[in-house]
Amino acid sequence: MTVNCSLWQENSLSVKRFVFAKFSEDPGECFLLFIFILFMFLASLTGNTLIALAICTSPALHTPMYFFLANLSLLEIGYTCSVIPKMLQSLVTEARGISREGCATQIFFFTFFGITECCLLAAMAFDRYMAICSPLHYAT
Repeated sequence: MTVNCSLWQENSLSVKRFVFAKFSEDPGECFLLFIFILFMFLASLTGNTLIALAICTSPALHTPMYFFLANLSLLEIGYTCSVIPKMLQSLVTEARGISREGCATQIFFFTFFGITECCLLAAMAFDRYMAICSPLHYAT
């Protein structure tokens, strides 16, 4: 015996896009906000890239602490690049939405880089703990 419940089949809802709420409707304010966020994004991107390049190119900095700092810089690049470009695009265009798949992808990478940064910071804390509490066992 099968029961055909048409009530559940008719109440299905499919979300295709998520709509962003803008910070302001004034184009001048949106442009200033775009310039400010773009400047901060480029400063962060440039600083983290320079840190990673300096550590990778200098043999004197090939120690465990600097290895962790280089990886933290690379993770920070991925973390900021997962959200900021779409935010900048939505500030200058009238397309305020993001697709369901785009939202899921953005949330995945944002969460992935965030959790990975937390794990790396925990490893860095343990590395410093070993260097301070057991200096004879810690290779420099």
